[in-house]
Amino acid sequence: MDVKPIARKNIYEDIVIQIRGMIDRGELAPGDKLPPERRLAEMFSVSRNTVREAIRTLAEKNVLESRQGAGTFVRVSDGDSFAASFAGAILRRRPELRDVFEVRKLIEPEIAAMAARNASPSQITRMEAIVGEQERALLSGEPGRAYDQELHELLAEASGNEVMRAMVVALHDEFTQSRAEGLQSLERQAASLAAHRAIVDAVTGGHVMQAEKAMREHLEEVEAIVFADK
Repeated sequence: MDVKPIARKNIYEDIVIQIRGMIDRGELAPGDKLPPERRLAEMFSVSRNTVREAIRTLAEKNVLESRQGAGTFVRVSDGDSFAASFAGAILRRRPELRDVFEVRKLIEPEIAAMAARNASPSQITRMEAIVGEQERALLSGEPGRAYDQELHELLAEASGNEVMRAMVVALHDEFTQSRAEGLQSLERQAASLAAHRAIVDAVTGGHVMQAEKAMREHLEEVEAIVFADK
């Protein structure tokens, strides 16, 4: 497995992103067993406690599952075969970033609207917690991109449509690097936080049209930022 050095400020979050990337690229398939904690700690050059935190986070997101006495495995779900083939198609073609944005603007506003109709109380609680963690990261000067990706994926999960969720996971994996490069200033991170609050508030209130509008405006703002200097 190809791993990258971990930034000190958000160690377990970067491990989460890297493991998700391995799964989305097909390097880890549903049902595969992860190396032991000790080996993962050596690979990422972190402590075993940090590895445990990353695994716990991914388990809570139903990406991994820990089986007592057997180890940690990539969770198998009904949408895995579609997600793997969709992500593989994207990675083989390496689409232009503008094309990725066009697709995101087509599907994610509708996902937000569907989440406003279908999100469960527990999913809403998780959304609010993610936004709170993103604010904490902003105030402490830490990168918040892991929370950004987590929120968009949770909205797709809350839509109730497994195909939508798989598409968002694949598209966000393609978009991660450009988001990391283009959204690092405090002003831009604050704008992202404000947009996420607006989306979550609309979903929490069950305001379908407001959720759709807030997501569309958020994506248009991010697109303008990413391409400002290109």
